[in-house]
Amino acid sequence: MVDTLTIARELRAADLPAPQAEAIAAAIARSITESAATKADVAAAEQSLRSEINLLKAELQMVRQELKAEIERVRSQLLVWVVSTQVAVGGLIIAIIKL
Repeated sequence: MVDTLTIARELRAADLPAPQAEAIAAAIARSITESAATKADVAAAEQSLRSEINLLKAELQMVRQELKAEIERVRSQLLVWVVSTQVAVGGLIIAIIKL
C-alpha cells in the first residue's frame, strides 16, 4: 500500500501547494497500484507455470517412450543384420572350403 497522506505532507513540506502535492501523491499511488502484481496475479501465474511444466513433463515422457521404441527397433535391425552377415560369412567359408 502507498501512504498518499505521507507523500502529500512531504511534498507540502517541500513548499508545493496542497492541491499539487495531493495530485502528485495520488498519481504515484495510482501508478504503483496499477502496475503492482496482486497475490491473485502471482497465484494465477504460478498455476499457469505449473500447468506448462506438467505439459512439458508429459511431452518429455512421450518422447522418452518414442526414443525407447526407436532404440529397440534399431537394436532388432542390427541383430538381424549381424546374424545375416554371420550366415553369409559362414556360407562363404563353406563355399571356399568346397572349392
